[in-house]
Amino acid sequence: MTGARSAFAAAPVPAEDAFSLFDNEEAVIARADAMQTRLAEMAGGVKELAGAYRRGTREQRRLVRLSDRMQRDLQQANARLAEQQRDLQSLNEALSSEIDHRRRLESELRRLADTDALTGAMTRRCFLTLGERAWRGSQDSGGTACVLMLDLDRFKAINDRYGHAAGDAALVAFAEACRANLRGIDLFGRMGGEEFAVVLVDTGEAVAREVAERLRRAVAALTVAVEQGAIPVSVSVGLAAGRPDESLQTALMRADAALYAAKAAGRDCVRGTEAEDGTGRGEAR
Repeated sequence: MTGARSAFAAAPVPAEDAFSLFDNEEAVIARADAMQTRLAEMAGGVKELAGAYRRGTREQRRLVRLSDRMQRDLQQANARLAEQQRDLQSLNEALSSEIDHRRRLESELRRLADTDALTGAMTRRCFLTLGERAWRGSQDSGGTACVLMLDLDRFKAINDRYGHAAGDAALVAFAEACRANLRGIDLFGRMGGEEFAVVLVDTGEAVAREVAERLRRAVAALTVAVEQGAIPVSVSVGLAAGRPDESLQTALMRADAALYAAKAAGRDCVRGTEAEDGTGRGEAR
């Protein structure tokens, strides 16, 4: 056995098989090391990827929170904007109402300034302003215009006998009768007290005299009822036909002179400027 063991131990080993077991182990170890290196690299990549994922997740969470906050802020801003729009609409409605109120007030003030409160005739200022414009318009167009001065007869006696309320009733009835017998384009104004004036647009002297007579008859036909009975009313009328380049004021002065002539002639009549001589200016009206 000893010889045999020695013979076995002494048997030669082929060169290609020398240390082959260790070489395989080294190869396995080398491959294991390479795999371990690759796994370490992959682990590092996975770790880096995980870190990036965590950062992305945190950023996404931050963006979601930011988006939620922005949405909330936007909703609040929209709510405030809607409230401001409602307030603005209410303010606009109030402003529009105030503007309408001011316009109505302005219109009413203009009406009060332009219209005699008792008779509804134009005020003196309004009549002279619009009358001059209409007067010049007739002249510029080559037409003619006439002016009438009207004065209620013995008006002071009516006030003294029946009272001022009765006098006011007489003025109202007189003004209504005049408007009923004038055209819409004619101007009718109260010059003061019981004195009134009319501008007859595009009207010659002959037609103006017919209009004046119609007004006189309409007033004479009035019966003003008061507590004391019926008040007879009459009017004297002075007429002046327009002259070239003559102002309304000058024509009114001539018509006023004709009015005094009508008073001097006994009242309740019409006189034109041919009677203009200053007679009767001291007569009571």
